[in-house]
Amino acid sequence: MPASPESLLEGEVAGLGRFGYAPVGDAAPDWAGMWQLLQGDFATLQRTRVPAYAEMSPWPQQGARIYMRRRLLADRLFDECRELYRRVHGEGINSELVEAYTLAREAYEDAVLDFGKARAMLEDVFTQTIDRAA
Repeated sequence: MPASPESLLEGEVAGLGRFGYAPVGDAAPDWAGMWQLLQGDFATLQRTRVPAYAEMSPWPQQGARIYMRRRLLADRLFDECRELYRRVHGEGINSELVEAYTLAREAYEDAVLDFGKARAMLEDVFTQTIDRAA
């Protein structure tokens, strides 16, 4: 049985959920809680223990917030893609919706790349702070 557009989209949602994706909400970000989901990304053979958000000094904590904000931006752009994707498949394909989806998807992909750049930046901050303190 071929996958439906909705099942393909929900598979992507499930994959992103492993990294803390949640639909847009009105609440302020839970930095400490979000960090719990993402801090394992920074464990290495040399850095076996990555500190909790509250344990970090201001410099790495700011880097962690930048990293998490980039992830939140990617999440929000993904939500826009998700809605446009549903509209394209629900309302029928027309050039305006396809072009809107294309723009949204490109913005999402750029945000994912920026998230990766923020990860590299935070890795450098950890090398200069946490690793040196160990």
